[in-house]
Amino acid sequence: MLHMLFFTVLLFTCAQSQQILVKDPEEQMNTPQIIQYWKYPVEEHQAVTKDGYILKMYRIPHGRSLNAAKLLSTKPVVFIQHGLLSSCVDWISNLPHESAPFIFADAGFDVWLGNFRGNTYGKQHLRLSPNSQEFWQFSWDQMAEYDLPAMVKMALNVSGANHLYYMGHSEGTLTMFAKLSTDKKFAKKIKHVFALGPVSKLGHIKGFFSYLAKLTSTVQLMTSLFGEKEFLPQDKFLELMAAFFCRQYVIQDMCKNILFMIAGPDSRQLNVTRLPVYLSHTPSGTSTRNMVHFGQMINSDKFQKYDFGSAFLNLYHYGRLTPPLYDVGKITVPVSLFWSAEDWLADPQDVAEGLVSKLKTLFSSHFLQGFNHLDYMWGINATEAIYNVIRDEIYNDIVYSADKDVVSPNS
Repeated sequence: MLHMLFFTVLLFTCAQSQQILVKDPEEQMNTPQIIQYWKYPVEEHQAVTKDGYILKMYRIPHGRSLNAAKLLSTKPVVFIQHGLLSSCVDWISNLPHESAPFIFADAGFDVWLGNFRGNTYGKQHLRLSPNSQEFWQFSWDQMAEYDLPAMVKMALNVSGANHLYYMGHSEGTLTMFAKLSTDKKFAKKIKHVFALGPVSKLGHIKGFFSYLAKLTSTVQLMTSLFGEKEFLPQDKFLELMAAFFCRQYVIQDMCKNILFMIAGPDSRQLNVTRLPVYLSHTPSGTSTRNMVHFGQMINSDKFQKYDFGSAFLNLYHYGRLTPPLYDVGKITVPVSLFWSAEDWLADPQDVAEGLVSKLKTLFSSHFLQGFNHLDYMWGINATEAIYNVIRDEIYNDIVYSADKDVVSPNS
C-alpha cells in the first residue's frame, strides 16, 4: 500500500514538474564510497561482539593531506558514534567542511566511524540471520554492553593507541553513559566524551516520539505475541522516492517538516539541497524492542534497563522485580555536553536534571542557540559551534598531556 501511494504521487509529480533536478552522486553511494568520493583515505574493519554481531566500522586514518598529522606530538584517535535509527553515513552526508569526520581527519586525527547492531551496516551475525526473530532481540542495553566494547577494542588495536576520544550523538551518548557508569575497566580506554544532543532521561521529550511512547505497551504486547521485528529499515524503493520528491522545490517544505516533527522546530540550519542525500540513507533501522525501550524511558522518566513487562521476567533477567537504573554519577571520564533549547529529543530540562546536575566529571557544558536534534550532525553552524570546539579541546588536551607546546594546524 505504501509503495502504491508513492507510485501514484510520483506520477502526479512527474506530470507537474517542469524539470528533474540533477541528483547528488552520494545518494546512491555507501559510506566508503562517499569517503573516497571526497578524496579521503578509508579502511573497512569488522568488529565482532561477544554475542556474535558483526559491525562494520570505517576508519579515516588521516586527511587529504598528511601535514596536519605531522605537527601533532600525539595522533589522537577519535571515535564517532551515531544516534537512534541512524548509521555512520549520516556523519558524512554534508559537504566535507561541514562533516565532523572530515574536519577531524584534516586536523590530523585518526577517525573511526562506528555502527550499532541492526542498522544498515550491522545486519550480520556469526550464526543468526536478520530474517530470524532472535536476531532482533536486543535494545540499546546490548549496544552499550557489547557493541561499544567491541568497536573501541578494534579501533585501539588497529591504531595502537591506549585510549580514544569519543563523540556520540543521541543514542550514541545514551549507550556510552550506560557503559561508563557500569564498567570502570572500559572507562580507562576513553579519554574524553563529547556528547551531542545528550540523552539519559526522556520524560520531557516532545514531538513524534512523545506520541510513539503512548503505544509502548501495545507494541510490547504485539511483539510478545508475534515475535521480534525490525523497525524502519533502510528501504531502496522508499529512499529513491524520498530522494526524488525532496529534489522538487514545491515538496521540499514537506520533507523538512517531517524531520522537524521528530527533531524540533526549523532552526534555519538545514541545507535543503542536501535533503535527497540525507533521506537516501535515513532511517537506517533498529529493533522494535529498542523502540519499546525508548518508549519505556519516556513513560518512566528514568535512565533504566529494558523492562521485560512482568515482575517474573525482570526477576529472571535482573534478579529483581524492576529494571536496574543507570547512575551517571559513577562516570569517571571527563564529559563535554552540547545541548540546546530547540532540541525536542534531548530536552533541556532532561539534560539539566539527568546530566548537568548529576555528572561529577562534567568538563564543559555548551548550551547552544538554535539547534534541533539533527543539527548536531547536519546543521550548517555545527562546524563552528561544535566540531571546531571539540577539535580545539582535543588539541589542548594533547598539549596538557604531553606537557609541551604543539602547533595547531588550523591556527
